[in-house]
Amino acid sequence: MQQDKGSSKNTIEMYGIGLFAFIIFLSTLMGVPVLPRLSVELGAGETVIPIILSASLATVVIAQFFTGILADRYSKRILILIGAFLGAVSSLLTVFATGWVQLLVLRILAGIADAIAMPALLVITSELGKEQPGKFFGILRSSQGMSYVVGPAIGSLFSLVSLRAPFIADAILSMVAFFAVFKLIKDKDRVEATHDLSVFKGIRRLLKNRTVYKYLLLGISGMFAYGILASFVPTKAQLLGLTPWQIGTIMSSGALIHSAVSYTVGTLSDRYGRKLFAIISQPIIIGSTIGLIFCNSFPSILIVFCLLVVGETIPFLLSFVYASGSFEKEYMGTSMAIFDSIIDLSLVVGPFLGILAFGISNQIAHPFIIAVIPAAICFIVSFTLPENKALNNGVE
Repeated sequence: MQQDKGSSKNTIEMYGIGLFAFIIFLSTLMGVPVLPRLSVELGAGETVIPIILSASLATVVIAQFFTGILADRYSKRILILIGAFLGAVSSLLTVFATGWVQLLVLRILAGIADAIAMPALLVITSELGKEQPGKFFGILRSSQGMSYVVGPAIGSLFSLVSLRAPFIADAILSMVAFFAVFKLIKDKDRVEATHDLSVFKGIRRLLKNRTVYKYLLLGISGMFAYGILASFVPTKAQLLGLTPWQIGTIMSSGALIHSAVSYTVGTLSDRYGRKLFAIISQPIIIGSTIGLIFCNSFPSILIVFCLLVVGETIPFLLSFVYASGSFEKEYMGTSMAIFDSIIDLSLVVGPFLGILAFGISNQIAHPFIIAVIPAAICFIVSFTLPENKALNNGVE
């Protein structure tokens, strides 16, 4: 009975964490629809706009190699408070930006804010979800997925008022998240002051476990494909003459699918095991990616892209579920952050390779073929993954 009460309490707290994650990522994404236009008004050239748009994500990928250590050494609640506060400040200052360089710097600051908060959220999720890691990581990732749908939609709505209005709303939401931390996040475990803050030692401790490479490949198999197709599906749709609302519907539907699949598969994997889902996901990625080469209409692209998202969401989610059980508790924040950053790097490397292939061959199919390579390798490797079925009898 005590175990059931503890598990129920953790579940309630995890939904609070999910709500916070939704708020903080929602606020970050609200400004995305207006950034291209605002960048132009602030003097940015065509080549600068993609840099401004990608600055936040690129900063998170790089910064998390260092900020994860903080989650091992200091209060997780304090780190999340700092992240929410910096997010609010970066958005508020964007309202007063007078040049594109300022805008770029503020987007970098927004990325730093997320990089400080995210490792702490991952560690808390790992701690709360020891009995049902699939379900708990599913809650976290589904909350993020919903923010990718709702954030740009709300930003578009506020853009009707002015190009700066989404950032005002963004700042307000970030402050809501700031104050919500006191209610939603408990300040529990503290790591001893003797904790080693060496980044490179943290990386060595992560990579010394050879099994971690399998989990990295699992996560990369999904994100690498998605990174390429998130760029080239809209490109192909534009070449086919699809309208902006059709392209937006395709991408938003994918985000909704990501959210639903994260929660559903996360919960089911606790009951029926991870390995089966990991194996099945790879043919889905390969088949849907190749299928998109031959899709030439809005309905077909919409359906097959959503199928792709089902495939890529599963290994991305399960990679963290698997990895969280193999990391040392003392270095959980460091390991989680580096693990997350390495996987997120594929979101940068994938599109770069896709653009390179497209530029050389001028064939839209070639980036799609490149996208399936990690999934093809991972399909073979996934048969060697552990089952991890029914980690807790209380789950049954």
